[in-house]
Amino acid sequence: MINFKIDFIHPLKTCWNKISQKGLKDEMAISEQKKLVLTNQVSILMFLFIFIYITILTIFNLVKSQFSFLIYPLSFSILLIPYMNSKGFFRLTSFMISVSIPVAVLIFSSLTKKSFHDSIDIIYFFIPRLLLLGALVIPLILIDISHKANLILAVLINLAALIFYDFVMGLFGVGFGSLPVTVGKYHFINIFIFLPYFLILFGIAFLLNINIKYEKRVQELMEDLKEKNSELEGQKNYIEKIHLEITDSINYANRIQNAVLPDHSLLSQYFRDYFILFKPRNVVSGDFYWFSGVGNKIIFCVADCTGHGVPGAFMSMLGISFLREIITKEHLNEPSEILNKLRDEIIIALNQKGLQSDQKDGMDISLFSLDILPQKNDSGEFYEFLWAGANNPCWIVKKSNLEELLPDKMPVGIHDHMDRFKTIKVQLKKGDKIYMFTDGYRDQFGGPSSKKFMSKHLKELINENSSKCMVNQKEILEQKIEEWRLGFGIKHEQTDDITIAGLEI
Repeated sequence: MINFKIDFIHPLKTCWNKISQKGLKDEMAISEQKKLVLTNQVSILMFLFIFIYITILTIFNLVKSQFSFLIYPLSFSILLIPYMNSKGFFRLTSFMISVSIPVAVLIFSSLTKKSFHDSIDIIYFFIPRLLLLGALVIPLILIDISHKANLILAVLINLAALIFYDFVMGLFGVGFGSLPVTVGKYHFINIFIFLPYFLILFGIAFLLNINIKYEKRVQELMEDLKEKNSELEGQKNYIEKIHLEITDSINYANRIQNAVLPDHSLLSQYFRDYFILFKPRNVVSGDFYWFSGVGNKIIFCVADCTGHGVPGAFMSMLGISFLREIITKEHLNEPSEILNKLRDEIIIALNQKGLQSDQKDGMDISLFSLDILPQKNDSGEFYEFLWAGANNPCWIVKKSNLEELLPDKMPVGIHDHMDRFKTIKVQLKKGDKIYMFTDGYRDQFGGPSSKKFMSKHLKELINENSSKCMVNQKEILEQKIEEWRLGFGIKHEQTDDITIAGLEI
């Protein structure tokens, strides 16, 4: 039974809402939207009332059939009001509803009086007047105050219906009969009708005026907001377009940078095992690694340029270009001489003159040259390892013992003091491991206290896992730094570009 009621009511409610919103438009003022919906709803209720009322009177033979046939088309014509609203005749329909109610009161008062004769004089005297008094307020509700001509005309028609009610009833031949009203009483009664009406009139007019002002202000704010939203949408689309262009450019720059970096799979020609952990902070990196075979030596470096992202990538491209020129064309293979020459080229390229205002752009670098073929001495075969560093050290692990080669404390670039770089010579044997890196790993924030990872922990991590194959060491380093960055309840962004190279002789 409940389901039946729900199934029955739902389509009626849907139909009611659909008719109520006929002619409704988003650009209409809020007050006009309310009045349009109310006009549609009143027209539906009026149709239902007139149709049911006339049907009851007809069934019980309380009204002549000619009156029924006259009023039925009138009731159906009221249903045209929502259709007219959908076509944009809102001003006309609000006026029609405003004046149709007092007209309907006059018509049905006469029909009721004719049907029931003199049996309801007292009730009949008050009820129609109360209905007409209420109808006087309807124009103020449905007709916008800006449409003054329609509003005044509708109010005058409603007033005329109230004032000349007895006269109209006389025309229909349904006077008061047992309740005669003299001229003096007639005016006295109308005075008591008009006074509350005018109080209601001015009160409603005052409230409507306030409501219109506030709604006008709300509408202005909404229009302003809509305009700003439109402007923001345009700016958003423009920013998205620029962002897409920049992203495409950076992605293309990343492809160029990857093409310039040497294919690290070639390292298998020179080393027993190796790994390169290369994690740019952004799409492109200020870190780079580079190597080249020159004669019977391989020269390998890991460098960290000033900045990261696009500025750092420019510096890395500059560094790779100069290294290729210095090593493959000028045939320098002494690490310290390479760094000295590289520093000179960078200072010239960046037009650095040692002034206080100069940008301290440059790079920290760890670079070595290693014999491809072993040499022999009394202790057996060895490989001559020559290394120089600018701020970045080199770690060598021999049989699980980690040895640190300390760099010169100056960058490759303009600096307060620029001494000659020094070369450190070491003899390496098969199975010895070389580790070079930038500062991105050790400077990464994270952990339970949101602190840097630190060089000490990195040294312990590498030394503990140095006996494992290089692939596993790389996986451990990647996993550890991600746990440090993300695994303690606070998400830390990657601080800098990260590069670590591990090479086994």
